[in-house]
Amino acid sequence: CGDTRPQVHVMDVVNAERPPGSAPLSVQIGVHSGSAIAGIIGHRKYQYDLVGDAVNTAARMCGMSAPGRVCLSKATFKHVRGQFDLTERPPLNVKGKGKMVTYFLGGRTAPSASPSAAAGSPVPSAETGAAAGDAAGCSESSEGSGSSGSSSES
Repeated sequence: CGDTRPQVHVMDVVNAERPPGSAPLSVQIGVHSGSAIAGIIGHRKYQYDLVGDAVNTAARMCGMSAPGRVCLSKATFKHVRGQFDLTERPPLNVKGKGKMVTYFLGGRTAPSASPSAAAGSPVPSAETGAAAGDAAGCSESSEGSGSSGSSSES
């Protein structure tokens, strides 16, 4: 799994750089871990693209997220548990996937917490925050351009 710090940090950076007096920009992010295929496509106009089920699932996680939040799939949760505060959400019906348990990403856990020690620890109970219908949509463009979804090979 890739480093998740950029996703945690992006909302602070976006709002710190906005012009004075402008409304804050709210970003929602979805992350899934799995295999993907990347390459250049096109004949006249070349475009770098990333395709595969992991990319589609990351886009779905973005759709399940909420403004100002990072939503993780269970596959990504397994890679980052013990490193971040994670809040399990009730199972949500994800288009093309069925019911999925997802997690909201919080801040980093205390440095003394090791991933191996926290691997068996329970995840906090489900948050009563935004439901799937509360999230604004996300575009489904490629990861490399700062898109909604992020995927990495596990």
